Amino acid sequence: MTPYKRYLDDGILPLEPIEAKKIKKYSSKYTLIDGELFRHGFTHPILVCVSGDQCAGIMAELHKGICGSHISGRSLALKAIRARYYWPTIREDCTRYEQQCKQCQQHADWHKVPPEELKSIYSPWPFHTWGIDILGPFPLVIQ
Repeated sequence: MTPYKRYLDDGILPLEPIEAKKIKKYSSKYTLIDGELFRHGFTHPILVCVSGDQCAGIMAELHKGICGSHISGRSLALKAIRARYYWPTIREDCTRYEQQCKQCQQHADWHKVPPEELKSIYSPWPFHTWGIDILGPFPLVIQ
């Protein structure tokens, strides 16, 4: 996240042209407010970008803290995003953290976890053209 912060703050790009192009392309997802880096996206509000020890503290609090529930790595990553935190390796770090939790390894119900993340359909447009009429036309009642 440091290259994005440097680019947004001072306009400094890396010397490698491929890396500089990548920073320019993806910098539209980030914003700098009072020297602090934030990330925004299409489906979630503005997220605080954290790094280092903060990531470990956030994962510990969300996983086994006061509101923790010893959830899986994928659910832990989504919970961190709902708590408005972000770092580039959030999914890998949360999965690794959950795999190192002794209580999770002993008591987990792995057979109930779906094999991949469920996807939501945000737009009803694909269903708009189907036009399923289950009830048929309603009779007109004249009085």
